Amino acid sequence: MLGKWRFMELHNILIVDDEPGNLNTLERTFKCDYNVFPATNGEDALAIMDQSDIALIITDHRMPGMTGIAFLEKAQQKSPDTIRIILTAYTDEKLLMEAINAGHVYGYVDKPWDIRELKAIVDKGIEAYEVTLASREPHTRALLHSGIISAEQLEAALRKQKAEEKPIGEVLIQQGIISKTQLDMAMEVQQSERKRLDETLIEMGVTSSDELEMADALRRRERRKLADILIDLGYADEESIYSCYALQLGMPHISASQFSGKPELATIVSPRLAYKHAITPIDLVGRVLVVAAPEPLSEKTKREIEAETGYRVMAVYTSPSEDKQPGTLT
Repeated sequence: MLGKWRFMELHNILIVDDEPGNLNTLERTFKCDYNVFPATNGEDALAIMDQSDIALIITDHRMPGMTGIAFLEKAQQKSPDTIRIILTAYTDEKLLMEAINAGHVYGYVDKPWDIRELKAIVDKGIEAYEVTLASREPHTRALLHSGIISAEQLEAALRKQKAEEKPIGEVLIQQGIISKTQLDMAMEVQQSERKRLDETLIEMGVTSSDELEMADALRRRERRKLADILIDLGYADEESIYSCYALQLGMPHISASQFSGKPELATIVSPRLAYKHAITPIDLVGRVLVVAAPEPLSEKTKREIEAETGYRVMAVYTSPSEDKQPGTLT
């Protein structure tokens, strides 16, 4: 629920450094603006992440046992949305670039660090975290996916919201980015998405509550998707699962089998682009390119596809097995 959207809350940040002096300095620097969780090693830091939602991590790289980069790889698996910042020496540059390219690191600060520079990167990282959270809210996601607002407009509105302490929808209207009608439509999507996937599965008669309980126990133990476990156990078939998932997301679910391949589409979407984003072009309606995807496309992905193809993109949702070979529907 966005409402006044967390402007009253302090975000949790995790600071990891094996040197007590550095740890104390960093804790004092950020404790007025954030809830600070200190740790002297990666193992303790991962244990903290099991107990608390962490918005941002600051970690040293060179530590006994688990290095900072190794820790951030594990942290990313636990909490993909958490912003990850590393303190590193110039001699670690090659490893650092590899970690950034792999997506394990959001930003870095050279040692000895400058407090002002570090605070600026942390503040920017928290902004990125807030945009990620906001884009997952149902009515905000509806506005983003429909192309009514951009991620940049959302980010600017969130900054204004913090200053004025107003609901995000009211700020977007005040700035002339959306209309009241558009917000009302997005709120309708929010209402339709309140149910969780398991509730939708039971309501649609796909599986039973007992089967879901057993599958959910496996999900917690194996840290896998509920849908994958239900399919593996034979409690539900993939088509039914992903139809319910699409309903929950407010996205159209279309069986890829009803489309026949259009040779001309292969020249519009390059194999590289299709493979990178797991998309399959299925139709062209005027200047709108319709693609099938196994998960929602981010605004960044849509912009990349639109920039390369020259067409506006509309995505429909299809089950993963129907889209095993992106770009090659027949």
